[in-house]
Amino acid sequence: MISRYHDDGKAIYVRTRSIKRTLQVTNFVIILATLVPFLMSTLYYNFTLNQYEGIIENVYSANSLSSVVQDEVYPTIWRVVSGKTKFEENTQYELIEKIRSRLDELDRNANSGGNSYLIEVARNTLETLESYVDQIGTNIVENKPIRENEELLGEIVAVSDLLYDIIQKFVAAEMEIAHMQNARIQRSLEIMTFIQIAIFAAILVFLFRNYWQLNHSINKPVIRLKTMASQIARGDFSIRVKKPEISELDELTDSLNTMAEKLGALLRQNIQKQQNLQKAEMKALQAQIAPHFMYNTLDTILSLAEDGQNEEVAKTTLALSNFFRLSLNKGKDWVTVAEEKSHVESYLAIQKIRYGAILDYEIDIAEDMLGESMLKILLQPLVENAIYHGIKKTRRGGCVKLTGRLTDGHLVFVVEDNGLGMKQEDLFSLRENLLHYDVSNPDMGFGMYNVFKRVQLYYEIDDGLSVESEYQKGSKMTLRLPVLADSSSQAISSPKEAPDDI
Repeated sequence: MISRYHDDGKAIYVRTRSIKRTLQVTNFVIILATLVPFLMSTLYYNFTLNQYEGIIENVYSANSLSSVVQDEVYPTIWRVVSGKTKFEENTQYELIEKIRSRLDELDRNANSGGNSYLIEVARNTLETLESYVDQIGTNIVENKPIRENEELLGEIVAVSDLLYDIIQKFVAAEMEIAHMQNARIQRSLEIMTFIQIAIFAAILVFLFRNYWQLNHSINKPVIRLKTMASQIARGDFSIRVKKPEISELDELTDSLNTMAEKLGALLRQNIQKQQNLQKAEMKALQAQIAPHFMYNTLDTILSLAEDGQNEEVAKTTLALSNFFRLSLNKGKDWVTVAEEKSHVESYLAIQKIRYGAILDYEIDIAEDMLGESMLKILLQPLVENAIYHGIKKTRRGGCVKLTGRLTDGHLVFVVEDNGLGMKQEDLFSLRENLLHYDVSNPDMGFGMYNVFKRVQLYYEIDDGLSVESEYQKGSKMTLRLPVLADSSSQAISSPKEAPDDI
C-alpha cells in the first residue's frame, strides 16, 4: 500500500512496511489476480479517455466551424456583391476552401458512420454554395444587373443556414456519442468496483490487517471518479476531484477535471455572451427611445399649452414627432446626411425651447454631402453629450456648433461646445472607456460608446470618433466616416438585415 503524508503543503508518497509484508506473503496467483484487473482498468480508462477527448475536440472543432459559417460566409460574399472586395481577390474561395478543409478534418475524426454521412451532406451543400459563388463571378464578368447577384446572395444565405444546421446536427450526434461513452465509463467503474471487492474478499485472510488502507487508497478514489462522471453526465461541471493516492489514476483524474473545467467554461462563456448581447441591445434601444427626453419634452409642451403659447406647442410637437420618426426610420439603419441633419435639428429645436437663452446652437453642414448615406443616430448622441456634460454643467449660457464637410472621401462632422470641458485625466479615462466599455456597468455613459462601437462595427474602422477637450474652455468631438462607394450599398451594409431588404 501507499500512504500519503503532507510536508509544507506538498504531497509525499511513502511505501509502508505493510506493503512489504503483503508482498512477502502473497503468492504469484494472488499477485496475478490483483494485477490483471488493475492493468485492464487502467488501459480501459486511458482508451475511453482518449475517445472522450476526441469527441470533445470534434465538438469544439464543429462549433468553431459553425461560427465561421454563420459569421463569415454572408459578410465575405456580400462584400464581393457590393463591390467592396474584388471577385478576383478570391477571398470567397479561400473561405470555401477553409470550410472544406475543416469538414475533411471532421470526417477523419468522425466517431460513427452516421456522422460521416452528415459531413458528406455538408460537403454537397458547400458545393452548392460554391456554385452560387461561381454564378456571381459570371454575372460580374458579364455585367449583369446587380439584382441577380442580390438574389443569389439570398440563396447563399439559405444554403449557409442549411450548412450551419447540418454541422449542428453533427455536434448533437457527437454529444450523443459522448453521453453513451460516459454511460459506458460509469458501467465500467461499477464492474471494476465489483471485481475489486471480489478480489479483496478472496485474499481477505492475507490482507486483513491492510484492509482499511486498501479501501482508502483504491476504493474511495474510484468511487469519487464514478460520482464525478455521474454528476458531469447530469450537467454539473463545477465538481472537481483531488488527486488520489494511486498515481495511475492521476491522469484520468486530471483529464476529467480538465474536461469538466473546459465544458463549464464554454457554458459560462456562452451564457455571458448572450447576457452581454441582450444588455447591449437593451441599452441601445433605451438610448434611442430616450424616455427621459420624451418625458421632459411632453412636460414642456404641457407648460406651453397652459400658458397659451399655441404656436410654440405646435413647433415643439412637430419637432418631437420628426425626431422619433427619424429615430425609428422604419427599422432601417441607414439614412442620408440630410435626414440625420433634420434629426439633430429637431432635437436642438426642442432643447432650445426648453432651455431658452441658456442654449444657442449653430448647424453648418455642406450642401455637397447632404445626399450621402450614413449610419443613423450618430450625431444626436454627440450633441446631447455636449449639452448635458458640457454646457449644462457650467450653469451659464453656452453654444453647441455642428459642422460637416466632405473631405478626402470622408464625411467629417465636428461637434464643439464652449462648456465645462474636461481635465486631462478625465479625457484619458473617457478615451479608455470607449475602447474598453463594460455594458454591465450602468454608471458608465453609453451614448458616446454607442456611437463609437456602431461606427467600428458597421464601417469596420477604429478611428471614426475622436475627442479633444480643455478644462473650462469646452470640448470638440470629431466623427470621420468613409463615404459609401455606392449609395445603394446602404441597404446591405448592415450585417443583420435580411436579403429581401437588398
